Amino acid sequence: MPLIILIALIILLRKKSWKILFLIFSFLFPFFLTARFWYGGLYGRYSAFIAYGLPLIIALLPKKIYWLAVISVMITFIPTFSSYQLIKPIPLLEKQLIEKVKISNQDLLILSDYQRPQLTYSNDLYINSNGEDYKKIVQKIDQVLMKNRRVFISQQAITFPYLQYDGQMIHIISQGDKNKALLRNFLTNKQLVKIAEEQRFPLLTIYQIK
Repeated sequence: MPLIILIALIILLRKKSWKILFLIFSFLFPFFLTARFWYGGLYGRYSAFIAYGLPLIIALLPKKIYWLAVISVMITFIPTFSSYQLIKPIPLLEKQLIEKVKISNQDLLILSDYQRPQLTYSNDLYINSNGEDYKKIVQKIDQVLMKNRRVFISQQAITFPYLQYDGQMIHIISQGDKNKALLRNFLTNKQLVKIAEEQRFPLLTIYQIK
């Protein structure tokens, strides 16, 4: 996609289409200003960029390049299409793994905040970026372990805020260093025992904390 934009801009510069270039940059400049602050779920601003700026640029391309752009977009969409149509939904796979564990009401389950919309249980806690919530979760884990009860945790909770599934794909802004995960220091002194796993999707693994 960046290549298409670059080609379009080069063509416009060669044609000296200053009015069109001004129109494009007048749209892009505010967008880049407002998109400086990155956080989970930038789909509103992302869709605003795609819905207006990109179609305008593509419409200005010569016919040959236009069809090349269309075909390129269709080809690059194939992996996404296959992920959503040919693979069982990620939240469902995770749910099935959790069911295998047979968690009782006395046990505690720690999940990632990204898993909250699809996976909800009566005895679960969700790790997020809130410092106060983090302290409560850490304290709760220690309390449950002291009572000799079981504590389970998902792989995504372990690596949070990195390597988080959003739908069938890893969220683009979560593709960071898992060694900087929020719970990393806390879990250093704990033993993680693998309880359930899906070999095709290691990020769905469920562990027991001991």
